[in-house]
Amino acid sequence: MIESVPPRHDWAALPMRTAMATFWPPTEDRLRFMKQLGIDDTILWATTFPTPDAASFKELLAVRTSCAAQGLRVFAVESVSAHFYDKIVLGKDGRDQQIEAYKRIIQAVGRAGIPVLGYNWMINGVWRSTHANRIRGGAQATAFDLDLMRNAPLIADREYSEDEFWENYAYFIRRVLPAAEAEGVRLAIHPNDPPVERLGGLPCLMRSRANIEKALAIQPSEMHGLTFCLGNWGAMGADLIDAIRHFGPQGKLHYVHFQATRGTVPAFTESFVDDADYDPIALIAALEEVGFNGVMIPGHVPQIDMDIEWRTELSASKTPYSHPMGGFAARAFTIGYLKATIAAVRGLKAAA
Repeated sequence: MIESVPPRHDWAALPMRTAMATFWPPTEDRLRFMKQLGIDDTILWATTFPTPDAASFKELLAVRTSCAAQGLRVFAVESVSAHFYDKIVLGKDGRDQQIEAYKRIIQAVGRAGIPVLGYNWMINGVWRSTHANRIRGGAQATAFDLDLMRNAPLIADREYSEDEFWENYAYFIRRVLPAAEAEGVRLAIHPNDPPVERLGGLPCLMRSRANIEKALAIQPSEMHGLTFCLGNWGAMGADLIDAIRHFGPQGKLHYVHFQATRGTVPAFTESFVDDADYDPIALIAALEEVGFNGVMIPGHVPQIDMDIEWRTELSASKTPYSHPMGGFAARAFTIGYLKATIAAVRGLKAAA
């Protein structure tokens, strides 16, 4: 008997809700864990795709079907490996071939019935000065201090200018957005992490609200918006409520990383969701106010005692972003906090 393919969902008709991301290939224990927490959506972190072929229509449809068997929708594919697009970022020979491969990924995502493809412009990866900063109760969190990173060696073959990176970004987005529009796939740009001016000789373009707005304006499209990572936007020193009220009515908030930080560039630490510089209740109220109907996921979370790291052995060995991301218990804590806050905000709204 041939297993039926799960139908496409009317994503726009769904309310704001929690979700959880996992690495490719998603394991059944992680999918069951999500469902046990009352989650209906998942995001597939694609940094562990070994080649662009892993993001083929057949592979993505198989993943979507296996998730559906656990009662989960696949909301997005996020952040393919840096070696899929490094020549594009650096403007090297071979970038047109990488762009064509990227367009095939967009097509596969769309035709597999997945509505969003998250991406970033940071082949330098996520940088932290420590992965064991002690926070509440002795839990360990990642932290960043720019003073410790200023003498980092070059990541690429030379120093690159900001103008070069903007030119290369414009070359990319003008070629892939038409493919996204044709397939009905929403592209969602993630800010640089950390959101500093440059690291290892490479500019960090998506480090500020002004720069992200500049990126969106190069080729305006309703299919181009944000992976709204609160940890990075908070570390920028941005006004998060104002950003929600600005981008939300435009339909630019495709989904949210409820990542938590204390402090801003040049130095910050990650934290628990209820101990961040932002007010999560006010943020969820603002998201509800603007009609946000995407998902929110825990991004990085602290590592707490007796917890198990969320990264699988495969993902930690195959990706350049092999920093710790916190474990199962810390994610469950975050999901519970967010679900309760959403319910409370809606309850107050109904009572008003």
